[in-house]
Amino acid sequence: MITSRRMARLRPAGMAALASFVAAALGACSSAPPVKHFEPVLGAGFTNAPAGAKAEQPVSQFWRGFNDPLLDSLVERALSANTDVRSAAASLREARALNRFADANLLPSVGVNAGAARIRGPNDAGVVSTNNNYSAGLDVSWEVDLFGRLGDARRAAEANVLAGAAGVRAAQVSVAAEVARNYFDLRGLQEQLRVAVSSLETQNEALKLVDARLDVGRGTALDSERARALVKSTAANIPALESALIRTRYRIAVLCGQQPTALDAELEPVKALPGLQAVELSAVGSPAELLRRRPDIQLAEAQVSAAAAQVGVARSALFPQVVLGGTLGQNAQHLSELAKGPAYVYNLGAQLTWNLLDFGRIRAQIAAADARSEGAMIAYERAVLAALEETEGALAAYTRSQRQAALLYEAAQSSEQAALIARERFAVGSTDFLTVLDAERELLTARDRLAQSQAGAATTLVAVYKALAGGWDVP
Repeated sequence: MITSRRMARLRPAGMAALASFVAAALGACSSAPPVKHFEPVLGAGFTNAPAGAKAEQPVSQFWRGFNDPLLDSLVERALSANTDVRSAAASLREARALNRFADANLLPSVGVNAGAARIRGPNDAGVVSTNNNYSAGLDVSWEVDLFGRLGDARRAAEANVLAGAAGVRAAQVSVAAEVARNYFDLRGLQEQLRVAVSSLETQNEALKLVDARLDVGRGTALDSERARALVKSTAANIPALESALIRTRYRIAVLCGQQPTALDAELEPVKALPGLQAVELSAVGSPAELLRRRPDIQLAEAQVSAAAAQVGVARSALFPQVVLGGTLGQNAQHLSELAKGPAYVYNLGAQLTWNLLDFGRIRAQIAAADARSEGAMIAYERAVLAALEETEGALAAYTRSQRQAALLYEAAQSSEQAALIARERFAVGSTDFLTVLDAERELLTARDRLAQSQAGAATTLVAVYKALAGGWDVP
């Protein structure tokens, strides 16, 4: 606040000097080190890509190709209500707010002041007197970014916004893939449970037949006990499958941002596993496009840029800090005179602050920022390598799971035929019951493995699209 009335009016020469200073501030340079990105040697295509797959953008929202309205609805609910997605969105809003704050720091700060005081003290003639003092004005403060501190802070904030946006996309990719994977697991478990219950019914009928033969003296107690053991063994699998089904339903509900039992009514009805033919993996892109497309790599890259900019912020502490400031206003001894021309006053100046002796504090902060920047670069390198590994691994699992499912389907057909033959031969007495038991065990195992492989083929397809991160066209 200005308390003296003996200040001169602001002259045009002072404004010209201020303009020159501003021009110098706008030419400030950054102290941030250059960013060097990790660039591995990449091939033209993926080693484990399916035969005939093209280097084109993967299909958008692939889960819609299954033509399953419930799956579509679950993914949509998860993308809007999942806690991870909402948390990432909140982080993005925070980054945007901090970016606006960093932008504002480059501009002057203007405030309003007003005051009234009664002052007693000697005047210029040494006579003690008591006077009133009234003031009103504008306070202006502006840090001149001569050495790039504010500019680097702004660049770090902008990079954090990019990282936040990539974080939202990464969360969406992960959540959508998790919903689809658990949904296919659910349908696979339902099929396994159906197979187990069907096999149990068949085995119970066989047990009744063996017991009936024993009652009339045509069977043996050994056959009855073996049949009973197979029934109990099959029945023991059912509680484990039911438990897995319950946990999977709960997992889907929580992924959709709801309490665990909220979706039981929707998910309990048994439905067949969606076919994979409608979502054939025909386009996988290229490794170079993958690294540009994956949001986790975009996030890591933005974090590298933010960390490098923070190094510039730390280094700028080695240089002086210049702040322009002042007050424009009115100052008078009488309230009635406050609006008159003679009451106009100003105070304009510059302040330079330079820490010349801090016993290594600034150097330590610079070293810490350098280490964080190096750590961010290593994390970026790790993200690139992990993306390539995940994609190649997912493609390898997908192509092999397709072959496995085809072979297990043939095996299940053969096992079903073998069990039928064994039961017919036992019925006419041309073979013993041990052969029937072995055939029934093989049939149950083959059907169970087929159900698992079919669900596995679907989940490996989900893993491929998650790894490719292509076409995840979500809000």
